[in-house]
Amino acid sequence: MRAAVVGTFDGVHLGHIHLLNELKQHAQSQGLDPLVLTFANHPLSLVDPCCVPEAITPVAERKKLLRASGVDVEILQFTPELRSMTAAEFLTMLRERYQVSLFMLGFNNRIGSDRISAASAELSKIEAATDVKIVIASELHDLSVSSSAIRQALAQGDTELAAEMLGRPYAIEGKVVMGRQLGRTIGFPTANVSVQSACIIPAPGVYAGRVLERNAVINIGRCPTVTCSDDAPISIEVHILNFSGNLYGQNLKVDFLKRLRSEKRFGSLDELKAAISADVAQASVL
Repeated sequence: MRAAVVGTFDGVHLGHIHLLNELKQHAQSQGLDPLVLTFANHPLSLVDPCCVPEAITPVAERKKLLRASGVDVEILQFTPELRSMTAAEFLTMLRERYQVSLFMLGFNNRIGSDRISAASAELSKIEAATDVKIVIASELHDLSVSSSAIRQALAQGDTELAAEMLGRPYAIEGKVVMGRQLGRTIGFPTANVSVQSACIIPAPGVYAGRVLERNAVINIGRCPTVTCSDDAPISIEVHILNFSGNLYGQNLKVDFLKRLRSEKRFGSLDELKAAISADVAQASVL
């Protein structure tokens, strides 16, 4: 049998880790296996599609991070049928389909179409009707840690603050595709990374990071050169320090460590080269 918690867990940040540790404690005390149920699609995609937030972690990455924390993971589709279930119907489904005998409810969360919360007087009736014990998660003291706060930090380019809340550097993953190849002509070859899954791209600018276990300079924006168009698509170009080789077609994981400066247009290639040299010098010591 299993002890379960349900949620989007986007980012799998330090607040989520606190919740998962509590779940594992409950599971261990009852001789159960800890289970996280998360959604393939954000519930707002059904409830209010205009308000679906950008993902911090795509589903596959979220699943990997959750499993690394020491829990089993099941992915649910948030469907009209699931949305219409009452709390009792939902818990009955969890018991029958996933062998859940203990359910941990967040202190400020609600479940079911009847919006049952931790303060509901109906909890004992639901427990008796479903044969699922309900426990209430403790409140996280640092309420500043949230998926929304991480999204805001990334939108402002503050990858250091995002990393503090995540407990790890923010990262994106994508395939190396053909770019303009200007970098190699001025001595700073770059890998043009195309992100395949929907996730947050940090604010335009130049960042220090890590790629292939090496320090790197990452440029996000439309205008990293002396000639550009304001309506050009956003690109992610990575210069990996002390690296040479062909990366075309490979998937790269890009860790963001620190924003070095904003994106700017340069008056000449010499100015561009000088700026990149300064970026490389900063990135090399992180």
